Amino acid sequence: MAKKKELIDEFLDTLSVIIVIYVIYLLLLWFTNREEFLKLLLVGLAFFAVILLILFYRKKLIIAKKEKLIEDVINLGLNDDINNFINRSGKEKGKGVWQYMDYGFNIDRMRIFIKTLTEKGLKNKQIDDLKYIIKRFIDDKEEILLKGSLNSKQYNFSSLGGNDFELLLIKLYEAMGYLVQHLGGNGDQGADLIIVKNEQRILIQAKCYKTWGIGNAAVQQATAAKTHYDCNKAMVIGIPYFTKEAQQLAKTNGVDLVGKKELQTLLLSYLKESWI
Repeated sequence: MAKKKELIDEFLDTLSVIIVIYVIYLLLLWFTNREEFLKLLLVGLAFFAVILLILFYRKKLIIAKKEKLIEDVINLGLNDDINNFINRSGKEKGKGVWQYMDYGFNIDRMRIFIKTLTEKGLKNKQIDDLKYIIKRFIDDKEEILLKGSLNSKQYNFSSLGGNDFELLLIKLYEAMGYLVQHLGGNGDQGADLIIVKNEQRILIQAKCYKTWGIGNAAVQQATAAKTHYDCNKAMVIGIPYFTKEAQQLAKTNGVDLVGKKELQTLLLSYLKESWI
């Protein structure tokens, strides 16, 4: 892919030099030989018309290829895989990270994810293809949030208490097709909800803090509770930000962190409710 891009860049550079030489020669002919000037002008216009036509059809082919890529993702049922990758891995910063909007993705992690997608049937894809897929999914999320904020009645997370927040999550995950068990309360062993669908049994810890971040303790509790309740996955869902330490510990223990922005998207998509 990189070699092909280099060849295209070389072609465009060469074409630019040819255009400059062509224009200079035309100017000389204008003053010395008007008849030759007109002939060369017509030949040049025809040549560049062909080049523009080729570039136009090439662009159409590229667009068609990208649309086919999104179609393949949908047909193979990879939507959840893409969204999960964005939510779990889109918080990277520093070197070796590709950034889009407020998201950052480690390039090595992207290469591993491409192998996973290939194993699930998405054929012969490269980093640039994955970047396009991720952009489209993020753009769709942002559009949903924007439309929701403009067209829907808005609800405020700050109006919720801890139990209210858990009830909201029950409503959300039931709308997503999960069976939901509510465990919140004294002696819950760090679990607020257990959601079940197909082969998934997921433990959820809900954090409705208003003014401070969610730290390591929440991740540690969710990790321990996952084993206690015989779940194959654990999540911490919260309104405030997750501390850097919590994010690192969650990666180590395979705990999904769902923050405010991701939760807003889910609530708008499944409940048609706009939350701020």
